[in-house]
Amino acid sequence: KGLDSRVLVKLEYLNPSGSIKDRVALSMIEGAEREGKLFPGYTIVESSTGNTGTSLAFVGGMKGYSVKIFETTPGKMGAEKRKLMESYGAEVKALSPEDLGNLQGGVAGAEVELPGRLLCLELESRDEKVWWARQFSNPYNVSAHHVTGNEILEQTDGKVDAYIASIGTGGTLMGVAQVLKREIKDVRVVGIQPSSSKKKMVPGEPYPRSEIEGGIVADMLDAPGLIDEVVQLSDEDAVNMAHRLWREEGIFAGISSGANVHVALEIAKKLGPGKTVVTVLHDSGDRYLTEEHYVT
Repeated sequence: KGLDSRVLVKLEYLNPSGSIKDRVALSMIEGAEREGKLFPGYTIVESSTGNTGTSLAFVGGMKGYSVKIFETTPGKMGAEKRKLMESYGAEVKALSPEDLGNLQGGVAGAEVELPGRLLCLELESRDEKVWWARQFSNPYNVSAHHVTGNEILEQTDGKVDAYIASIGTGGTLMGVAQVLKREIKDVRVVGIQPSSSKKKMVPGEPYPRSEIEGGIVADMLDAPGLIDEVVQLSDEDAVNMAHRLWREEGIFAGISSGANVHVALEIAKKLGPGKTVVTVLHDSGDRYLTEEHYVT
């Protein structure tokens, strides 16, 4: 309403298990199969409190693998996501304070998510039939979204002035940005992170890398000219826009989707008449019935 430009949203919650991470899970698993790292009878492990765990459970289960997901951030995984993972056959384990305490000692200044990754590394090192997906550094996380980027080009006839996406692992933003920047000279790419994040992301400035697996986000921010801006957004703004989407557009999307649309509208206002801003709706609002927070 009140815009002379247009904002287009790509409905990624229409993927089979309900989120954009289905693309990533399929890409990472099939990449590992092609490279001889993942075989029938193996167990897939990952540390996740969100959609990647659900999608790995879905795709991995469909392909006949055992899947084990570690929840390492207390309170971040809603009951809905846990039940979905378990319904797809995954084992979901919440690490106890004792587990976290023992593991955190191995990483200086570790954030709470790192202990789960250390546990995945330990399991993979100990058992040759365990494969850790490494979502935060796996190149197939990024390349999965080259497909997403090409779809956006096709669906918009190449008319994109700005692309907006929340930053979690960084795969969605980086993969799509690589395609759009290659094909459209002046396209603007904007990332979003929660204002509550401890580490602020600034394009062109060094970003801390995990000691155990590197990181897509650091590579993305280091890439000259790939990301034009990263903005911070509050819980309140993200949640309010998610609510507006279902009230005004009949779209029941998740909280990060609300964040994407909030920023997309702001960018559209700045760009002015006749411009096209594209974003993605990562998942559905039915994954946030227990708690509504903007986390990535």
